Amino acid sequence: MPVHGFLYSQIGYDSGDPMRALIRSDDRDHVAESATFSVTDSDGNEVTTGPVRYWGFAWKTHWWQIDFSGVYESGEYVITVSDAGKTLYTSDPTTIGEHVVWDASFEAVALYQLEERARLARNGVGWKDCGAEWREANSHATMVIGLCTALDLGFEWIDGANTERLRAQIHRGCEYLAILQDTAARLGAPDGSVVHEIPNHMVIIPGDSAQAAVAFGYAARLIADIESDRSAEYVSRAEAAMEYLLLRAEPHSGDNFSASNHGAPAGYVVPPEFMTRDIAMMIWACLELYAAGQTTYKGHAVRLARELIARQITEAEKEGEFYGHFRTFPGSPFTEKANCHHHVGHDTGTTFPHYIVPLLEMRRRWPDHPDAQTWTETIRRFAYGYFLPACSLNPFYLLPMGYFTGQGILSFCGPWHGINTSYGFGAALAVALEGATGDRTFREIAVGNLQWIAGLNAGITAESFGGCVKWKENVPPGVALPYSQVYGVGTRYTGNWTGIRGTIPNGFDVNPQFQLVVEPTVENDEPKLFTDEDWIPHGAGFIAGLATLRKHKFFADS
Repeated sequence: MPVHGFLYSQIGYDSGDPMRALIRSDDRDHVAESATFSVTDSDGNEVTTGPVRYWGFAWKTHWWQIDFSGVYESGEYVITVSDAGKTLYTSDPTTIGEHVVWDASFEAVALYQLEERARLARNGVGWKDCGAEWREANSHATMVIGLCTALDLGFEWIDGANTERLRAQIHRGCEYLAILQDTAARLGAPDGSVVHEIPNHMVIIPGDSAQAAVAFGYAARLIADIESDRSAEYVSRAEAAMEYLLLRAEPHSGDNFSASNHGAPAGYVVPPEFMTRDIAMMIWACLELYAAGQTTYKGHAVRLARELIARQITEAEKEGEFYGHFRTFPGSPFTEKANCHHHVGHDTGTTFPHYIVPLLEMRRRWPDHPDAQTWTETIRRFAYGYFLPACSLNPFYLLPMGYFTGQGILSFCGPWHGINTSYGFGAALAVALEGATGDRTFREIAVGNLQWIAGLNAGITAESFGGCVKWKENVPPGVALPYSQVYGVGTRYTGNWTGIRGTIPNGFDVNPQFQLVVEPTVENDEPKLFTDEDWIPHGAGFIAGLATLRKHKFFADS
């Protein structure tokens, strides 16, 4: 059945940010070229008007854009689309003001959700981190990293009581990671490694240790002035994890490597190499340890950066029109995807998307290093050769999955679940690139990926529920309705398994939940299904993106 919908944020818009609404339809003639929009305030006064512009065709549908960006008085506004005196669409009242998305969602996502998940966790340890009873190393490390980003960059906007709540959750996550590290030692695994999960998956995945090292190091740095003993313990644990990775760890075997998710050729044999994303995480851990006073890690960071840069696609090696992104392995015939997490094994925890932020930090810390110009050029190639043009291929500026040989850029083919994590950290990456380049075009990507979660997304249709296990609603056939993906926050919001306020579920996909059965092709690439199982890394990415954007705007927009 043909589908159409009027799509806009369900949480609201920050005044001064790019502010857009979109119309979708299978019919190219659904919206006439003469259509216009108006924005009215709560008193019925028209504050702006303009044309509805056809954006183009993507994901098997047509899109029209309504751009009402500007500086508004804080309040409630209504967006109306009309043509020839006839009203086509009218929005619900939507909020515009300073820091609307942060104010509406921070406490729910970063604090309330985790406090409830702590109550539900097995033995009161860690967090209930998904729809099941699992407590995974990567999800806990990712959440600690997200919370640390909020404490690091957003502390000025968090009151004293909530700061205490935030630190308590950082410690809860680190304490569970410490149990995983101690359990690995008890089982005879190499010192510094962590087991993946207790009690269901007591296996060693090196990527878990890399993320745990970042989490321990980041937390240690932020509490050094108030909890010196605990900070020293976290530094010691981060060092142990990095020493394991640098001296003893071997890349994970090829079990649960998804050739489909990676865009690898059938029968591809996984080499005994770390994935590029693991190397990026190790660089980040080295930087955290350096900041904590362990200066020998500067040399390790530089060496690992050279290894990462050697995998970058040069302009002469373009994939289609794209370059500057990275091979997954040295010489691999495919490139890194934004997210290829699934099952427990090789691809577990692969949710940080193209995360070269540590290179930007190295350039800032060590501008006189002989490699500094190489770092700068690597960042520029990635920003303008891949990241910006790839995100600009859709009307939401949404971070795509990546480039698939013979198909091009795909967005929804691939994810098992967890893609909402990558959108949040993708927003943080976009902010970092704006800071590095001074180019405000990257703001469109940052805001677009956060607003995708806040409600400005492709919309829920009757067909969407084919990917859900628990959440069902009566959406009329042929209609796409905008939903916030933050449970309990927004005018209209999606459901999930646990029903905990602040939870963000898996999101839009083409695969049924927990299955990899749809071939990654342009023909299959569309936001067809919605998957409702919840997982804490989604909130981690969202909070990291919000905090990074707010801090950047404080300086860049003043």
